[in-house]
Amino acid sequence: MLQIRVKPGIEDRIRGFFPWVYRAEIASLSRKPKKGEAVVVRDFAGKFLGYGYINPEVTIAVRILSFNKEEKVTTDLIRRRIKMAYDYRKRLYINSNAFRLIHSEGDLLPGLIVDVYGQYAVIEFTTYGMSLFRETVVEALIEVLNPQGIYEKANQTAVKVEGIDVKEGALWGEVPEIVEIWEHDLRYLINIPQGQKTGFFLDQRNARKLVRGLVEPGDRCLDVFCHTGGFALSMKKMGAKEVRAVDISPLALEVGKENEKVNGLSGIEWICANAFDYLRDLDNKGEEFDVIIIDPPSFAKNRHAVPSAIRGYKELCLRGLKLTKPGGYMAIFSCSFHITADHLLNVMTEASYDVRRQVRVIHTTFQDKDHPWVLQMPNTLYLKGLWVEVI
Repeated sequence: MLQIRVKPGIEDRIRGFFPWVYRAEIASLSRKPKKGEAVVVRDFAGKFLGYGYINPEVTIAVRILSFNKEEKVTTDLIRRRIKMAYDYRKRLYINSNAFRLIHSEGDLLPGLIVDVYGQYAVIEFTTYGMSLFRETVVEALIEVLNPQGIYEKANQTAVKVEGIDVKEGALWGEVPEIVEIWEHDLRYLINIPQGQKTGFFLDQRNARKLVRGLVEPGDRCLDVFCHTGGFALSMKKMGAKEVRAVDISPLALEVGKENEKVNGLSGIEWICANAFDYLRDLDNKGEEFDVIIIDPPSFAKNRHAVPSAIRGYKELCLRGLKLTKPGGYMAIFSCSFHITADHLLNVMTEASYDVRRQVRVIHTTFQDKDHPWVLQMPNTLYLKGLWVEVI
């Protein structure tokens, strides 16, 4: 097996269960590596640190799957980890038939995402090394889920960066284009082939439930970056008189309209627009809302994008606060690890000064519990939400 040694000082972090080794941290290799092959990671003196797989072509060269010298990376290990993840989800008692089954490093399976939508599973491989276990993953999913179909989505970033060979489509059984799921007392249609990510933002389940406690019958509500309307539908379900749902994707809005119909709701205004332009137009018109949800896509794919992302969040906070009625509520989210909860607090504070609005924090939220985060791996905590009341 390929042996690598890391540079002095790196070993403490790995012994603390951090599962990444960056290419620049490798001191030596026993031979020229093959992309995706298994490796033994050692400290500079040659002492064992872990087992993983390597891709010498990317910045994060090694992903460690085992820190136990007696637990090598095998197909049996992958199967056991998938079974462990499934047993964990069963203990969560999620009020939905859709959930994240495998959350990459959060389930000790770096490079693997699996979401379950009723009788169907959707897989994303985000690293080349994990994609080599494709057959094992499919077999394990059939064993634990007994699904009607398993679909593989192509993670375009991973395809470009990691060089994964993906032919998007059904890997087993049959998967229809539209799948219906339920969450609490609402139903959602999921377009697996064409939807963002694996088709739905399961990580916002608790936030969709939380917003219900803020909406009063007769309220005016705004859902910005609405995707297929998860927040909009929840607000309408609670009796909001007016709900506007804004997104730049016509496909997402069409699915949102169908979601409205299948739930027997009506009156949501679905608006195809650039969110920044639309918020600016509302501000110029002097409009106000009782509840505003702003859930943008990731503005910071890497740390170099953080300054630009912060400017974007500052603009959204400024507009959102100006559009929120006194006594109303606003929530803003970040789905990037590189944008922290402190970043959101700071931009909200600065925005409140600029628009002369007094606000108080009523909630902070994170990704739901089927998207576990590991203390030793900060990157597994990515979704943060800040909820405020305009006094």
